[in-house]
This record gives sequence, C-alpha cells and structure tokens, in this order.
Amino acid sequence: MSREIVNSVLLLWGSLFCAVSSLYFWITKYYRTVKRDWIYRMQVSTSVLLFWDAMTNLFRGRPDLLGFWMVRISNFLNFFLVELTLLFFHYYICAMLLTPEENAALKRVKVVRALCCVGLALVVVSQFTGLYYTFDASNVYHRSAGYPISMIVPVVAMALDGSLLLQYRARISRGMFLATGSYLVLPLVAISIQIVHYGLALVDLAIGVAMVLMFLVSIKEQNEAMLRLETSRAQIAEKLEIATVLNRCVEKLSTGGRDLDKATNELLGVISDYFAADRSYIFELDRERNVIVNTHETVREGVSEEKDNLQEVPLEAVAEWIEAFEREGVYFLPDLEQEKGKLIYDVLAPQNIHSLLAVPLLRDHVVTGFLGVDNPKEHVGDATLLSSIQFFVTNSLEQKKTQERLYKFCYIDMLTGLSNRNRYMEDLSGWEKGTLREIGGIYMDLNGLKHCNDRFGHEAGDALIRRTADALNEVFPGEGYRIGGDEFVVLRCPIGQEDFADKVHQLREALVRHSVDAAIGSFWQPLVEDLPAFLREADDRMYREKERQKRSARPSV
Repeated sequence: MSREIVNSVLLLWGSLFCAVSSLYFWITKYYRTVKRDWIYRMQVSTSVLLFWDAMTNLFRGRPDLLGFWMVRISNFLNFFLVELTLLFFHYYICAMLLTPEENAALKRVKVVRALCCVGLALVVVSQFTGLYYTFDASNVYHRSAGYPISMIVPVVAMALDGSLLLQYRARISRGMFLATGSYLVLPLVAISIQIVHYGLALVDLAIGVAMVLMFLVSIKEQNEAMLRLETSRAQIAEKLEIATVLNRCVEKLSTGGRDLDKATNELLGVISDYFAADRSYIFELDRERNVIVNTHETVREGVSEEKDNLQEVPLEAVAEWIEAFEREGVYFLPDLEQEKGKLIYDVLAPQNIHSLLAVPLLRDHVVTGFLGVDNPKEHVGDATLLSSIQFFVTNSLEQKKTQERLYKFCYIDMLTGLSNRNRYMEDLSGWEKGTLREIGGIYMDLNGLKHCNDRFGHEAGDALIRRTADALNEVFPGEGYRIGGDEFVVLRCPIGQEDFADKVHQLREALVRHSVDAAIGSFWQPLVEDLPAFLREADDRMYREKERQKRSARPSV
C-alpha cells in the first residue's frame, strides 16, 4: 500500500471522527456553554481540514481538469483551515481559562487574535501570488520561499496561547490541561519535522490527534459534571423532601392545641411514612428509677404494638445507645444479630426488630430520652430528619409536662389527688347541657374533722382527709371530687340503680376500714333534666343523715 493511500486513510478516519464529535457537541442538551460552542467549531474545522488534506493526497499529480482544481482548492483550504482552527482553539482556551474581564484586558489575547487574522489574510494572498506554494506542470505541490512564514505566524500565536495555558493551568483539570497542551505541542513537533522532511501531512494529523484527545477529555468532564449535577439534584430533592416532611411534623405539633399526645402521635405517623418503618416511638428516661419508658408509639398496619410492654426497661439495656448519643448524636443498628448475647437483644428480638435508627432528646445538653424508628426501609441510616425534629419533640414533651403541672394546680387537690372544686364546676357545666340517664350522685361530709385538728393538730386532720380519699378511690377510682375542706362528691353516669346502691354500700365499708366517720347522702334517678335539683337532693340527704348521726350520738336523758 502506497504512502499516499495510508496518509489519505488516516486523514479520512480523523475527518470522520471529528465530524461525529462535532455532531455530538451540536446535539447535546447539557453541554450548552461558550466553551462548547468553540470546541464544536474546532471539531468542524478540523474535520473539513483533514478531509481536504486527504483530497490533496488523492489528486496530487493528476494533470486533468478535475485534479487541477481539486489540488488547488484543497491546498488553499488546508492552509486556511489550519489558521482558522488555531483561532477557534484560542477562543476555546480563553473561554476555559479567563474571566470576561481578563479576556478583554490581556494584551496577549489581542495579539493572538491579530496574528490569526494576519495568517488567514496571508493564506488568501498566497493563493494568488504563490507566497507559500506553487504547482508544476504535473500538478504537483511545491513549497516556495515564503513558506516559513506560514509556520512562524501560527507558532508565535501558539506560544502565546501556551503561556496562557501555563499561567492559568490551576483553573482547569489535569486531563484538560494535557489535552489542550497536546494541540500546542504535537503540531509544533510536526512543524519541526516538516521543516527538514516533508512527506506525510504531519501537522494536520497532529491537529487531528489533539482534537481526539480534547473530545475524549471533554466527554469525561461532561460526564463527571452530569454526575455531579445528578448527585446535586438528588441531594436537593432529598433536602426538599426532608424540609417538606419537617414542615408537616412542625405543623402537627403546632396545631395540636391542648391535645399534645394526639399531635405527637400524628407526628410519629409522618416519621413512619418517611422511613417506611414498622414503628416510630419516643422513650423518656427516668434516671431516678434507672429505667426508660415508652411514652408514645405509632405502628404500621399489621405490626404489633409494644408500648405497654416497654414501660420499665432497665436503663442499662440502652447504655451503649446513650454513649452513642453523647458521642455521635445518633445510634444506628443495621442488624440486631450483632447485639446477640446482650440485654438489648432480649428486649428487641421478641418485637421482630431487625434494625433501628434513633436520635437523642436533649435538655441542656443532657439526654432525656430518644426518638427512633424500627426496621426503616427508606432513608436507612440517614438521621437528618430525626435530628432536625428532635428539638420540636423535646419542646413538645416539656410543654406537655408543663400542661400536666398546670392541670394539677388548677384541677387536682394537692392533698388527696382527687379532682378539686374547679374541675367539679367545669364538669357540671358540661353535664348540664344534656339529659342524663341513670345517674347516681353522692355527697359526703367528714365528721369530727375540726375536733381532730383542734385536738391532734392539722397533720392528723390532713391524714384523715387522705384516708377518706383512699376509701373513695377504692370504690370510685378517678370519679371523686373534694369540693371543700371536709366535703366530697361523686357523680357516676350511667349506672344501674342496684349497682349504684351496691357501690354506696361498698363505700361505707371502705370508710370503716380506713377509720373514717362520714355522713353520706346518695341519690339515683333514671332520668335527670335538672342537674342542680338532683345534686341538691343528694346534698339534702347527706345533711339529713348527718343530723341522724348527731342525734344518735347524743347521750339519752
């Protein structure tokens, strides 16, 4: 195979590669930048350059009319496109390396562009004057005396571009520096060889190789940029999802009103959905008793509720968790089997827990509990949401405790633990709004409280009152009111007449067991529309019994 054929095949292959490369840069939707526009022009220019250089090889020495024109056109385009590609390369590296301000201010940039324009003009002049080359009668190309000018002009421009590349190399990747540098080094090496030996189209081939390298590096960097973009999009989407869920969580707590338990459980439901978890829960630490208590729990359909079974878990069972909370701010258990042989394994295994994720609840940098999920199937090991919501959960729990304290102050009798007069009056207001069926009422008054206080002191009197409350709670747990110093009330609705009578009898026996002397007035009605009248009747019965007790206690004359 002749040297001309080999040369032409290499050139045509390079032309095809650059054509495909330029098509890629033209149709790509991501790589839409100034840099992309200039590399696209470089690839087109190089593709045409290599094609016409191949035509030069194929038609050189043919004296026919077609050969005559093809050789002249191809030689003109070869020289012209070398200068044009260099100009495109210059704009390409300026787009990569320089800011718009630097691009406009640097003198080297202006000199290179001027040299490229001069080079293009000289190629046109050479076409009509034989400045660079001439043709003999056999239609064979020969260099003329001015040929070195065609080398000097681009070499100076390339040297200036090389200085830019070296000065600002830190602004591009190592791969791109080497690829763009190859466009400067390889043609210079080819020029050096062709000055003393002219055979293959070494300069054009060197440009083609540089274009291949720049294409490959550009694709690599584009793919890396797209990967970063996709990663960034995924991270943004995840952050948006977390922000959306966080807003829902905060909304649940902020709109919970007085029912903070309900709001907290709804929040746990949102958390369970986010993690696709079997359970989400809150544990609170009781350091005085050295236990943890499950105070809130939400479970997925088909998953067993374990809250009632987790009320007195020894604190030592989660000692490692507490250490992890204090050290890392999160505890992630990817596989329960790694805890085999430990106390926590015996606690978790019966609940069918395989993995869990938890974050601490902190108050003044002290762990007071934790918020967690069991068997998460999404966002596994990512505690971002839980860490973001822990403050609001801690605040909600503190708010609940404050509400409970306020409730106790407002509605609970501190001495007995019974509901106080405020609670009684509020409950009556609610009961008066409708008709009551099968209601039983009890008014009870202690006998001898004043005498006990006067003779044995108020501590003895307080003890008598507490014993009365204990007796009341034995028979009517949570249903008694202390409405005065020695006055107590019970309201039960609905309750059958016989059941109510039996309860009253049990109360009398309980009072005896607790050494309490009291007058009891009880009243039952199947239908009550006037609650105040009903209560007055019970109160009157209590006073009538008290009078009977007084008469029976008087000594006979």
